[in-house]
Amino acid sequence: MKKIGSFFKLVRWPNLLLTALMMCLVYHCVMLMESTAAFTLLVISMVLIVAGGYVINDIFDKNIDEVNKPNKVIVGKIFTEKQCNIFYWALTIIGLCCALAATIIAYGTGFYMVFACMLLLAAILYSYSSTYKKKLVIGNLIVSLSVAFAVFLPWLFVMLYMSKHTLLLYASESLMTTSLRIVLFYTAFAFLTTMMREIVKDMEDMKGDSQSRCRTIPVVWGNKVTIIIEVVLAVVTFFLVAYFESFLKKVTNLQSLIFTLDVVKFGVLMVAICLPIPLQQKFEKPEKFYHNSSIFLKIIMLAGVASMFFISKI
Repeated sequence: MKKIGSFFKLVRWPNLLLTALMMCLVYHCVMLMESTAAFTLLVISMVLIVAGGYVINDIFDKNIDEVNKPNKVIVGKIFTEKQCNIFYWALTIIGLCCALAATIIAYGTGFYMVFACMLLLAAILYSYSSTYKKKLVIGNLIVSLSVAFAVFLPWLFVMLYMSKHTLLLYASESLMTTSLRIVLFYTAFAFLTTMMREIVKDMEDMKGDSQSRCRTIPVVWGNKVTIIIEVVLAVVTFFLVAYFESFLKKVTNLQSLIFTLDVVKFGVLMVAICLPIPLQQKFEKPEKFYHNSSIFLKIIMLAGVASMFFISKI
């Protein structure tokens, strides 16, 4: 049982649930589509490939994690590195097979764009862990774009399907146009909040990253500049949500949705206000503060994503 629990920790099961939730909410609540075998396989594919990405990341980060979080290391303690490599390849290959099956079911054997996207995602996640994580800014961008892609993928999936059926695309033109604006907002929101969270995690892991010569933003530019970047991202996110809220008020009076977005705005604003605190006061363990900030950002992201549930009621 201990190994089963450790496996789920290794693949970051809460993050996988969030990924699946984002895709399902876009597909069902924004695109107003009914469940299909093809889309179910696509969600499974994304979850498995992302899970593989987490495993390979922990394999490459074993030495860093032994410094930053020695009590939470799984690779080399609970599972051997060889076992973890087997997990990675199994998850990735099965995930790609699911993507290929989804493509064949939805479009036929002559259409492989979705499969190509998933193959590219798997390659990018591996490259991130092996190379780009230690590069300045690039690593943060890769993770943020990967999360944003999970939000945009269901819209792309539906659009590609409809492009093969001209009459259906013409009949759904209004829905596709409106849904694109909504999906682009949530894609940008996922990108910005993930970027903020990744940078905060870099601040939390600064000690181990520095020893391993990772060129993260806090290591290269210091905490002061990093916090300025975080505050700027928080302000941009705040105005993005405010703009989306004003757009929704023109097409709906749904108070539940507006209230949820107000909560998200308040949370983002609190992040912008609170992040500089460790620089103004002496903290025995600022890493703990940044860890809590990272969790808070995940809650904000979850609240923002959950607001899609109300979109179907517009």
